Amino acid sequence: MRLTKILLGFIILLAISFIGFQIFELEELAIVVRIIILPMLTVLYCLKTKDRRSYFFYFLLCFSLAEFTGVFAFLPDPSSTIYELMYYGGNGLSIMAYIFLILELIKSMDLRMIWKNYPVHIFILLVLDIYSVILVSQVSENSGYFEYTMEFVVEIVYNIVMMLLLTVTLVNYISRDSKKAMNLLLGALCIVFSEVIQVAYYYVSDENIFAVVYSVLLVLAFGFFYIQANMNYVKEKNYEILRKVES
Repeated sequence: MRLTKILLGFIILLAISFIGFQIFELEELAIVVRIIILPMLTVLYCLKTKDRRSYFFYFLLCFSLAEFTGVFAFLPDPSSTIYELMYYGGNGLSIMAYIFLILELIKSMDLRMIWKNYPVHIFILLVLDIYSVILVSQVSENSGYFEYTMEFVVEIVYNIVMMLLLTVTLVNYISRDSKKAMNLLLGALCIVFSEVIQVAYYYVSDENIFAVVYSVLLVLAFGFFYIQANMNYVKEKNYEILRKVES
């Protein structure tokens, strides 16, 4: 118990330092701290839950590995192969991480009942997802940063999976109305807005305020995700009501 508290305190200190480095534009230090935070959070999760088979653990593991690819940026003369490894490896692992988190949500959801009772909600959300993916992808395409079609394909897949995560967490909250579902939704909202602002920072304007905001949102996202990991779906009020209506 004492070890987990010390580790949690250290992670909070690192998170504050990460935001501080972004505020003062100490980019290299911010990258180093960011690389350390996620693996430590994964270790903390394992120490507290002893669970290494859940999709949430795989989510943390994949995201940690994705962040670790940032170490190659410190090589004195990185080749094009290293850049490709960072881009495709980092984005590929992040996509896998989001997919694992979606699977973690779906495994406890009554999909048949949700689809039967919320078809309009789901349709509207999917339309908004498509619009958002097109909008963000157009910003990336117009930036002129992508030399190869494959890079743009990766961006589109990344955006699709990210928006799907937001949709699933929102439907999960609508159908459950619990604190765990709320924390998952808040985490997804923070991470989606963080990614959108990060796109603006990389491809539209390199104003430091964008870097600070997306860093704060990223820290909040994983804060909410970690909080929900220690909760259970105690309140199943909505599912019970839906079952009564169905019967």
